[in-house]
Amino acid sequence: LLGVAGALIPFLALWLFYFCRRIGAMPGDASAPWDPAYYGGIGLLVLAAGILGAVALFVLNINLTAPHRIYRDRLARTFIHTSRRDRTPVALHTVNPTGTAPYHLINTTLNLPSSELPSLRDRKCAFFLFSKHWIGAATTGYHPTEQWKTNGEPVDLATAMATSGAAASSYMGLASMPTLTALLTFLNVRLGLWIRQPDQACAFAAPGFTCLLREMLGVGMDETSRWLNLSDGGHIENLAVYELLRRRCKFIVCVDGEADPAFQFQGLLTLVRHAQIDYGIEISPNLSELRPNPPTGLSSAHSMLCRIKYPESDVVGLLLYLKLSVTGNESELISRYRALHPDFPHQSTADQFFDEEQFEAYRQLGVHVAESMCSRALTNGATRPTSIAAWFRQLAGNLLMP
Repeated sequence: LLGVAGALIPFLALWLFYFCRRIGAMPGDASAPWDPAYYGGIGLLVLAAGILGAVALFVLNINLTAPHRIYRDRLARTFIHTSRRDRTPVALHTVNPTGTAPYHLINTTLNLPSSELPSLRDRKCAFFLFSKHWIGAATTGYHPTEQWKTNGEPVDLATAMATSGAAASSYMGLASMPTLTALLTFLNVRLGLWIRQPDQACAFAAPGFTCLLREMLGVGMDETSRWLNLSDGGHIENLAVYELLRRRCKFIVCVDGEADPAFQFQGLLTLVRHAQIDYGIEISPNLSELRPNPPTGLSSAHSMLCRIKYPESDVVGLLLYLKLSVTGNESELISRYRALHPDFPHQSTADQFFDEEQFEAYRQLGVHVAESMCSRALTNGATRPTSIAAWFRQLAGNLLMP
């Protein structure tokens, strides 16, 4: 559809130009193409565009005119607010005040199509992080979370979530389509977010018309710009493990929920490539048991455990990779749903409207996959591991080759 729109819109634009040019032509004036009245329509069009442009330059906030705002509000209503009447934003720097919950790292993609950094020559994007205490990227630097603002207010949890899941945007990191970015911007397919760097002074408190032009043309979008364009973290690394590797975590649980009907493991292998290139970290997964058997369509396992070899020390980490797969020992509800829908559990993520049966099938499969890693056969008979480290050591003893 985008390809068809990209082919038709230029012709429609030419027709609109011709139509507006003819508005000012009076009857009988067609033989006088240089008559000023002949171009009256163009003058009106330019005047209207100038007025709207001036208003947009000083008033427009393109974060609020994009679908991002609706997306953010729906996420907040579903996952954050406890009632329909409660719409109070939860500032990101206030989450987990007691420090008893895990420290959340919310991953997004920083789109940098204009960057001249050699390391970004092919990627044209970088990793950008939201967290309770720090926000930023290695390319731009990190600043305390309280210093960052969106729409003049502190960054809230719902905004960070919506940006992390902004799959449909004009710029989409490694998945960007340069020939269609202008069209996507024009059609307002923009779930992404513009955010100003705290150490960069700006005359305008909100991203306006100039940011919209930059997004449409792909100019002035580098790591030194005042305003930064962010989109889905999956546009650069879809498993959200990269930042854990940066922190040299020893035990990592990775849940791969992407649609992968061909079992190409794009998310995992992209992570392996980034880790090797950026940090010299070696991850060597063995995916043979996860790939389904062609005659049956069933996999031999739901998960894979592999070593993480960090270059700085002799300490070896462990990565537990969980994949949505079917092995044949699932519940009857899952078996029935798969019989009716052969593409389960890798139906297209374009379907954002799950019905009750579909939702329950995925929920039960997720529970089944997770519980399989806590079976007594893998934990040496223990009903509950004493710690995460003990659990990983038990898994390593049963799943890893010496």
